[in-house]
Amino acid sequence: MNLLAQVDLDASATRVLSPASGEALELESLLRVIAEFTATDLGASRLLHQLPTNDTQELQRRRRRYTEAARLLAERQLVGAFAGPLAPLFERLETDRPAFDGAALLELAAVLRSTEEARKRITQADPEVPELGLLAGTTPPAAGGDPLADLGTLRRQIGKKLDRRGHVRDDASPRLVSLRGKIRQARDQIYRDLKKVVERQRDHLSEETIPLRGGRLVLLLSSGARGRFPGLVHGRSGTGQSFYFEPLGVVEANNTLQESSEEEAAERARILQELIAEARRLMAQIEEQARFLAELDALQAITSFAQIAGARLADPAPAGELHLLAARHPLLDPKLAPCRQRALGEAGHEAAIEPLELTLGSNLEPEKRLLVVTGPNAGGKTVSLKTLGLLAAAHQCGFPIPVDAGSRLPTFDRIIATIGDEQDLLSDRSTFSGRLLRLDEVWREARRDSLILLDELGSGTDPEEGAALAIALLEGLLERRCLGLLTTHLTPLAAAALELPGAACAAMEFDPTTGAPTYRLMPGPPGGSEALALARRLGLPGEWLDRAEAKLGSEHRDLRRLLSEVDALRRDLQRSHTELSREVQDAATLRARLAEQEEALREERRSVAQRLSKELESFRRETREALRAQVEQLTKAFKAGRRKGLAAEAEKKLFASAPQWTDAEPVMEDLPLEVGALARHRQFGWEGILDKLANGKAEVRVRGKKLRCRAEELVGVASAGKKISRPSASTRQARAPRADYTSSGTRQGSSDLGLEEAVTAEINLIGQRVEPALDQLDNYLDRALLGPHAALRVVHGFGTGRLRKAVRSHLHSHPAVAEWRPGAANEGGDGATVVVLRGG
Repeated sequence: MNLLAQVDLDASATRVLSPASGEALELESLLRVIAEFTATDLGASRLLHQLPTNDTQELQRRRRRYTEAARLLAERQLVGAFAGPLAPLFERLETDRPAFDGAALLELAAVLRSTEEARKRITQADPEVPELGLLAGTTPPAAGGDPLADLGTLRRQIGKKLDRRGHVRDDASPRLVSLRGKIRQARDQIYRDLKKVVERQRDHLSEETIPLRGGRLVLLLSSGARGRFPGLVHGRSGTGQSFYFEPLGVVEANNTLQESSEEEAAERARILQELIAEARRLMAQIEEQARFLAELDALQAITSFAQIAGARLADPAPAGELHLLAARHPLLDPKLAPCRQRALGEAGHEAAIEPLELTLGSNLEPEKRLLVVTGPNAGGKTVSLKTLGLLAAAHQCGFPIPVDAGSRLPTFDRIIATIGDEQDLLSDRSTFSGRLLRLDEVWREARRDSLILLDELGSGTDPEEGAALAIALLEGLLERRCLGLLTTHLTPLAAAALELPGAACAAMEFDPTTGAPTYRLMPGPPGGSEALALARRLGLPGEWLDRAEAKLGSEHRDLRRLLSEVDALRRDLQRSHTELSREVQDAATLRARLAEQEEALREERRSVAQRLSKELESFRRETREALRAQVEQLTKAFKAGRRKGLAAEAEKKLFASAPQWTDAEPVMEDLPLEVGALARHRQFGWEGILDKLANGKAEVRVRGKKLRCRAEELVGVASAGKKISRPSASTRQARAPRADYTSSGTRQGSSDLGLEEAVTAEINLIGQRVEPALDQLDNYLDRALLGPHAALRVVHGFGTGRLRKAVRSHLHSHPAVAEWRPGAANEGGDGATVVVLRGG
């Protein structure tokens, strides 16, 4: 079973990095470190077989999968840990060596459950993770139906028919349930029969227990009682003092028990084999699920690696350009030391590292595609070369790499690296011959989109010949417009790099005071090898080193002095550049801060304008509401004043024509209430004589009608006429003339009281329109307040009901109406409304 059938092992991936270059860059060690983050052996195997690709579309697909997986993993893991390795499980299922059993089926169900849950999460987030959605839907259809549905059915059947230990459940099939019942019945019957024997023959038994012997229930009979009872002996006990004895009376029942138990075992075996056979039938789909799980596990491990290493996907760069910011070698990064310890057996470097800053490309001015690096031994030249090569290979694997934001890498067609000793004793290959063969690969395979990494170029032979070979190779690589990094100790090669267009020099910096390397790559003039300085730091004998330095000659000393002066000048320029960069950064920060403040002011202006606009709109709305309320209040007051004016006018005419009482005293307006004095109703405006005043209640006589109200509703008024004796009720009644009632609810002939019309107890509005009828009703109610009636009847008829509804709605809010009700049967029914006036 090949679970790695979908791993990208195509020819294009192989061409990117040869085995020798991959070994030189230690790509396998990086893959083993990342594989430490996997949850399954399938995911680890998937990672260890990952190779760089130069297919742009494939690389973009890998990068999208990583980005989408990282988004899902921000919530929770996609793949959890399993009880054991999964590859042997699938191998057992395919070969049945060792035999596939119930426990293995439970492990298989756990794998199917994990992939099903992962697919569900991907399906729910499908619009956000389209690439993972395609990955989750790559299972090919199988004959007979949806493979995912078949696998789901298999998983549920395993959970339904097997218990947590992998044993077939007692209710796994109807036949198994029947056999279990038959076995229980037989066993219970045998127990009852044997207990009876125990009770009768207790003295001949060595124990009163009922053990199971060879699938049959028996008794332990003492050796001295053998032959006394009919039955079968099934062997002697371990002590030899007892026999396993089966009484003759339970032999048949034990036969039934044993047969049923054998049938039960056969049924359990059949159920288990059916599940295994179904799993094997779906083997192709299960393999696909395993590959899907391995891919998700690998993506999950890459995401975990990125979080610890501070890695990110480098931005794509055009061909012939690269730009690395704060690049760290993952096999030296101290944050990954525990992972290296687990994966490689040693933690390696645990101190802080100096990140690599490197820019190459034809877009630079002057053009810089090949960089020749010189400098002291153990100064970091090879580490810089390996950092660039390993990160470029990881980038083309689709991995995030430990660099800062803004780093850019192109897609290289080939990555060729020669690092270290190429000696091979078994092949009779010397160090230099092995290196020449690797340089032959460089010459033959290098092209425009290649990355060339050569360590100690030109070493291992005569310096003059080595320099000639190196310079010729440098010229050929420049003609092919490759990008590359070359390290050397040969001064002629460094001098050639200063002269050739497209090439440049750089040196590994060292501290001039201590002579210790800083591991910082500094573009510019070449640096010295500092071999003698390194020897002195390592504690080699001073006499030996002094002799060596004396043999260098004056020209070498002059060159060393010149290089030191150039290096000092470079450091001064670097300091100036650093200070200038800091000032530029400060200026940019200040500009950004001013821009933020300006934007904040604009935002505040917009906010204030919006707030003022909202407040103005709110003020307008509140003002409109207040004006509307004032208008309504004034309208109501106008109507109330109109009724009050009519009532006051009528009362005025009444008292102007009526005789004045002799005991009335002239008083001012709004006088205190006094029994026997004139009082006016504050709301309705009628006036009369206050007869009673007690406990906050008052009784007023108006035109012979006694009205009761609260004392606070009245106010005393001044008398406006002459003093006369108060007439008796009989006299006032005699003076009241008879009158004829009109259809509008009034009566004529009351001129002796100063009124043109007297109000009747009924008004007829039938046949009128709503507005004129309501106006007439208002006039009628105003006059009715001064009349003798406490209750009135308004006749509006049935009709369409519109007039009735308008009248009753008007009465409901009228200030003179205390209450109203539809007329009773003898009052006109719903064609009339009975009104009770206030104060009646």
